Amino acid sequence: MTMKMFFSVFKLMMIKIITKVPLLGSYMKLRARKIDIVDTIEQCEQIAVKFEKSTTYLPILGLDCEWVTQNGIRHPVALLQISDNNGMCSLIRLSKFKTIPSSLSDILSNSNIIKVGVAIMDDAHLLMSDYNINVSGCIDLRYLAQECCVEERSLAALAYKLLGCTLDKDWHVRASDWEAEELNDRQTEYAALDAYVAVKIFEQLRNKKISWWDWLFLSDKQKWDMVTNIYSNYKDLPYQNVRSNGNTKFKPKSNVRLYSTSTIKSAKVYDNCLMENVDGTVMSTCSHKKVDWYISQGLAKLVNDDPKTIRLNFPADLKNRKDDFSVLPRENICTVCGRSEHFRKKSIIPKEFVRYMPTEYKSHIPHDTLLLCYWCHIKSNAFDFIIRKKIFNMCKIEEQNPNENQKIPAYVKIMRSKSLAKTLLKSRHSLPDKIANELRLEIAETYNMKPNRVFDTFLETLLTIKSIKYENDCQHNSAAEKVVKHFLERDAIRELKAIWRQHFLDTMKPKHLPPLWSVNYDG
Repeated sequence: MTMKMFFSVFKLMMIKIITKVPLLGSYMKLRARKIDIVDTIEQCEQIAVKFEKSTTYLPILGLDCEWVTQNGIRHPVALLQISDNNGMCSLIRLSKFKTIPSSLSDILSNSNIIKVGVAIMDDAHLLMSDYNINVSGCIDLRYLAQECCVEERSLAALAYKLLGCTLDKDWHVRASDWEAEELNDRQTEYAALDAYVAVKIFEQLRNKKISWWDWLFLSDKQKWDMVTNIYSNYKDLPYQNVRSNGNTKFKPKSNVRLYSTSTIKSAKVYDNCLMENVDGTVMSTCSHKKVDWYISQGLAKLVNDDPKTIRLNFPADLKNRKDDFSVLPRENICTVCGRSEHFRKKSIIPKEFVRYMPTEYKSHIPHDTLLLCYWCHIKSNAFDFIIRKKIFNMCKIEEQNPNENQKIPAYVKIMRSKSLAKTLLKSRHSLPDKIANELRLEIAETYNMKPNRVFDTFLETLLTIKSIKYENDCQHNSAAEKVVKHFLERDAIRELKAIWRQHFLDTMKPKHLPPLWSVNYDG
């Protein structure tokens, strides 16, 4: 027992020293213990068995993705990197077989198995949108660093700070061909280390949360369980870039690299205030903002404080309302999973179809707008592509795929030059001369002119360039209009709406639908 305690203390001391003094760790080359390059479904099933065993004891995986960007257009994810705590790393070449077996899919979708990385929610979103692969239980390492008062945020900076190792972040490797027939040694090591390092960074941040006493007397599994419970609130949470350093606080900035969080509501969405007609009949629920506006405009008066209720000063037409769906209070939880934060509103029937429906069919928007959490919203949107294809096939209408990104390369360069011009004009006094010259050179090459002729007046002209809508966007909208016309001619708009609602029920299996919500709703 004494010898065991001695080795535990020695191990902890070494980890603490390396954590505090990164230079000591530079003498130790961090490497993945085993790297498997997975090119087939059969190989994928084999590695799934290995990960299932390793995560039974320590339910933690590092995850990362690589893809190819050409002419400013992102290709689907080419490589999925997964590593366990023991250094077993698998590089799954999705570009070769486009999907994964259910055995691995079950591991990735299991929220009890923690997946860690930097900007991991972006990777999860890409896997869902590109291959319909559901990844749950994701924790962004930047949240953990923030909890432990570690200022570094990038994977490379965290690796150097906590592990004392320098990651290869040469852009030649980062932007290399991940869809190549064979990955070279440098690509393989780069990709494997990104996933493995994520797990080891999590381990080091865990050390900062565990007391010496717990470290000595708890098993490895107990230590992991204790910390994962502490960090459970960060599961599947989009990273909001909030830093704190002493008493200095920085303004929060949404992480919008791949998926906009600008429409995400952190907590309460429905205020459930009530609006009454002039005769006292309840017409609908509404927000505090709408209540204040009606009162300020002299259109209504406050008649109750709990719940906050206003009564109109003029008679309003209830449009032959058939039921009370619009007057029922709505819960501030995800309709699917019941989560109580980070919401987005989901249009069960996409707006591109609703806009072409007759006015009388547009009155059901509250019924067909449901509250989903960030993750369920992404998942639902991915499933929508399936039913869209079926509907277009049913109507014998060919749809131009809006995700093919058939953009004109020259146009992409022009829009990039506009972005560069904005950077040069906005940050002209803070940009290093070398960077500013490189940006001007790129603009000059786009317009076939000399760099010394890229004056501020020319940059200001670039800012006036407006984006254009591609022909495929028009075809895409036109196809939706044809679908609505197809159902109108058969007097079957209700059938179209029912198809979308039933699809939502079948794919998402919501557990918290509002009362009176129905597939055949016609209120």
